[in-house]
Amino acid sequence: MYWLLGVAAVGGVLAWLSSEENNARNDYYAKSDRLAKETQSRQQELKTLRANRALAKDYYQHIELHHASVQTANACHKLYEDHKKLFKMIANREKLLGEQIGKLKQQRDLATGTEKQAIREQLTQTRDFLAQAKSQRQALFNEKSRLLEQLRTINQQTRDLKIYIGQHCGQKGRDWYARIEQRKMM
Repeated sequence: MYWLLGVAAVGGVLAWLSSEENNARNDYYAKSDRLAKETQSRQQELKTLRANRALAKDYYQHIELHHASVQTANACHKLYEDHKKLFKMIANREKLLGEQIGKLKQQRDLATGTEKQAIREQLTQTRDFLAQAKSQRQALFNEKSRLLEQLRTINQQTRDLKIYIGQHCGQKGRDWYARIEQRKMM
């Protein structure tokens, strides 16, 4: 009879974790798609600005582009932090499922008849959940390298743009660059 309580408790915890994970996963992928488009847009804006010689020294357009690039980089960093949280949630889910499998195995060894069969079915279901969690974690692990590369690229482009403004946008650009560097020192 106690094994039924264990099964019900596991089902409740898994349902709660699954809904929380699903919400976090859906939010993460929505942000990721939006941010990929935004990053591509920023890169295209930078190429267009550099290609047009007349605009190449326009201080204000470069400042606006730098600001937008910083915001995109910040959003990339936030997405990376969300990715790490989601990864931890799934790893925690794997841990709980592993513990539950151990408990179910102990209960199975002590049970007889129909109880034993019900526990075996629960073990099979829990192992399936564990396999799903492992595949989700692996997919997130693979996504991590792409996300880090995107973050490094946008950060490098933002740094390059900042230096470009300081060197090619006249006195306003040099003053702006000096203010940015001074703020960084504080």
